[in-house]
Amino acid sequence: MKSRFLFVSFFLLIFVFVCAELFASGRKQEPDLVTVNTEWTLCITAPDVSGLSPARQITGDTVSRNLIRELQGLNFRLRGDEEVFYYRDYAWMTARAAAAKALAAKRSERDLLIYRGDRPWRYRKNLKVIDDAILKLEEDLAKVDDFAPSVEGRPLFKLVDANLNGNFPRPPEEGEEYRFCTTQKADAFIASSLLEYHDRLYLTVRLYTLYSRSFSFEDSVLFSSDDIAGALEEITNRLAAAISAIQLTGILVHVTPDDSMVIIDGSYVARDEKLTFLPGTVEVTVRADNYVPVSVPVELKSGELSELFISLTPMGLSAFDINVPGKPGSRVFLGSRYVGETPLALDLPRQEYGYISVETPDGEIGSMIYRDHDFIRGNAQFTWADNRGRADIFAKPPRSAEEKRVEKARRGFYIAYGAFWVILPASLLTAGYARTNVEANLNVGRNTGIYYGAQAVWGTSLAVTISQIVRYLYVSGEDARPIVRVPEKEASR
Repeated sequence: MKSRFLFVSFFLLIFVFVCAELFASGRKQEPDLVTVNTEWTLCITAPDVSGLSPARQITGDTVSRNLIRELQGLNFRLRGDEEVFYYRDYAWMTARAAAAKALAAKRSERDLLIYRGDRPWRYRKNLKVIDDAILKLEEDLAKVDDFAPSVEGRPLFKLVDANLNGNFPRPPEEGEEYRFCTTQKADAFIASSLLEYHDRLYLTVRLYTLYSRSFSFEDSVLFSSDDIAGALEEITNRLAAAISAIQLTGILVHVTPDDSMVIIDGSYVARDEKLTFLPGTVEVTVRADNYVPVSVPVELKSGELSELFISLTPMGLSAFDINVPGKPGSRVFLGSRYVGETPLALDLPRQEYGYISVETPDGEIGSMIYRDHDFIRGNAQFTWADNRGRADIFAKPPRSAEEKRVEKARRGFYIAYGAFWVILPASLLTAGYARTNVEANLNVGRNTGIYYGAQAVWGTSLAVTISQIVRYLYVSGEDARPIVRVPEKEASR
């Protein structure tokens, strides 16, 4: 009974497997959709400066390098339907031509097979192999016809390698623009020219795109030599909008109080300064002394100017007096900023830590850390009464050169003493092991060297430790004051 059950189960498994294979082979498997043209490449050509005087022709290099610097911040391009159709048809024709060429070559190989003079059995074998290959190539050609490739609608923007290396090829002659793009492996190129006009410069910029086979963008600007930075920024923004196929957006931030610091995406912005950005989300941060900082994300829409009004909330302040007992006129520092002399009244934000230090006229130093009506750490006595605090900071004299020298000697003694008690047992164990091997006539020369080396190591360590003890005792007692002061007259006798 059990053997019959196993046989039936095995038969059912084979039946299911065969049916699954037949079902899978009967279906037409669709190929994965291939996405092509995931990058959009731009080439910047050398400007035409033949209309400028020799002294001003260097301006052309400035224009090219400024275009590279500004356009490197561009990340993508939005393709329109016309451009998508062009690249899709181009990719389809390229794939179809490659598949048709491979099929034609294989059919020609089949026709020439009969003239090779192979024996009948070899001829039939080669003929079957070629026929199978032809069927496969015909299927590939049919797949190309049935499934057109997908084109990336938002490709990554990049410059040609020559531009990134600081090289700018000469612009093509009229009628050679398409060939120039294919040679540079670029989807578009920029051609610019500079002319002199009444002691000013006239810059023209044109953008040639491969899909349109024409100049799809042209703009110009008239400027003086002093305004070259602003003019290049203006025309670059227009060019970036044309390349990305989207309109730029602007933002204007109004803040209170007037001395607030405005930061947009990590860059400082002047008060009431209008900036242009690509559409998207930017982070606006506003800070001011004694005010609660604000950070908000702002979504910028294409072609619109966004105005943002931010009014900061004042922080709660803690008022208290700073004093140094018996040392009036001590200098007070808030962090590294000098704020006055004692006695002094301070108003500090409650939410922030304050590091306060004092320096007396005698050079003594004291410090404290304070936050939210609380004394956190330092040399101070803090009292709070009648909604006002008082901090008496106890200053201590700074460490003298002698104290630093004694501390250095003490540290050297501790290090040498601790190292000695690590080196001593390790050296003794090593020496004992080597001596045992010598007595057993095992590699006598090598073990003898190890024995004396280990003895030398712990002996050296002992000598260093003793020298550090002597140095510490000498330094610490060199300028020591006597316990009992002896009058000068008695000392001279």
